[in-house]
Amino acid sequence: MMTAVQTGGDAAVRVLAMVHCYPPAVGGVELAMAGLCEHLVRDGRFDVRVLTTDRVTITGFTDGSQPRVPTPPDEVREGVAIDRCPVTTRYAPFLRIAQSAAWRLRLPGEDRLRTLYSGPISPPMRRLARELPADVICASSFPLNHMRYAFARRDPAVPVVLIPQIHTEDRWNFDRRCLIDLVARSYATVARTSAERDWLLAKGVPDERVRVIPHGIDEDGPAPRRGAFRAAHAIPRDALLAGYVGQQGAHKGLDSLLAAFVGLAGRHPDAFLAIGGARTSYSGELEQRAAALPDGARERVVIVSDLSRQEKADLLGDLDVFASPSRAESFGLTTLEAWSAGTPVILGDTPSQREVAGDGEAGLLVPYGDSAALQAALERLAGDPELRASLAAAGAQRLRERYRLRDVRAAEAELLAEAAAGAPAHAHAPA
Repeated sequence: MMTAVQTGGDAAVRVLAMVHCYPPAVGGVELAMAGLCEHLVRDGRFDVRVLTTDRVTITGFTDGSQPRVPTPPDEVREGVAIDRCPVTTRYAPFLRIAQSAAWRLRLPGEDRLRTLYSGPISPPMRRLARELPADVICASSFPLNHMRYAFARRDPAVPVVLIPQIHTEDRWNFDRRCLIDLVARSYATVARTSAERDWLLAKGVPDERVRVIPHGIDEDGPAPRRGAFRAAHAIPRDALLAGYVGQQGAHKGLDSLLAAFVGLAGRHPDAFLAIGGARTSYSGELEQRAAALPDGARERVVIVSDLSRQEKADLLGDLDVFASPSRAESFGLTTLEAWSAGTPVILGDTPSQREVAGDGEAGLLVPYGDSAALQAALERLAGDPELRASLAAAGAQRLRERYRLRDVRAAEAELLAEAAAGAPAHAHAPA
């Protein structure tokens, strides 16, 4: 058993942070939770311990052959103590069939079956969640099973702050009564947008349990090295470069982006498309789709995976247009990163991305799956440098006014300190 890193003396607030995966695993939630934990350590008022799994991606919760993160004893990253727990996948084949049938037939308990199938199923993680010392628990994210472990304490007076990261359009994954009920049992639940808050309230969650704290990005992050990405991939400096950066997921609209690029390339023979981000189980299909594009488009598509922070900044800085035509987002952090690099954005027209972009004031919005609308938006920006500059400036202004990371981290830290101080008033029953 690890000893938590002491950062604030005997009076430090003991935070138990629960998340499905943790760096070096790569993903938006993973990196956001790591950033929060490291900020709390630097704050000096908190002792932080992370309770997570040993898996690299969530596909490892149902497929035992997926890679795992090494689990050295007494692991500490950037001052954060980490316990990585094994998961069991042997129930996955049965649960896959059972949860699908229960969903179709609307059987009682179908939401729990879906959540169990999502995983992780980890008895060691549940046991540690019950027993590790904590003044407050911070858990992320839905729709995963470990969120229920946060309420399995032997001492039910320990408050729980949830960061669910809800994709409100994704009914299958997120409209689960067993998880929504956890919000009412939390001390507080962080919604990243007012759209996420409104979705929770419409599900019957008490208003006083929801706090809106957006995402933010680090103003001191790596600056783009202008021209570095283009030089590395033989893309001319004066060529039109559109691109996407983020998880290579099936729900991100990358199939529509490839289809739209075929049309764009027909009208703009100098255009290139770059797709960068963390690999997922969809990455192989993405590469096959790109390889099947017609001549004139196929050779001008560049796919790069698992970028470092500097490589991501270089790519975003070299884009003329950033496109994220996603079906479902809890927020869309890469939109902020594109604005930080001075790049205009095209976004999927979802409640969260609509809110981030100010209903289109700081970005063009297109319906998910509509490759014709996406192509039209790309062509509009390709032919209008002044509009690109105007949208980029509007995005940079929204970033400065609303999404500074230091403000976000301060709000999160204050909420956790508040929860720890007010713990007895918000005790919950064990799960």
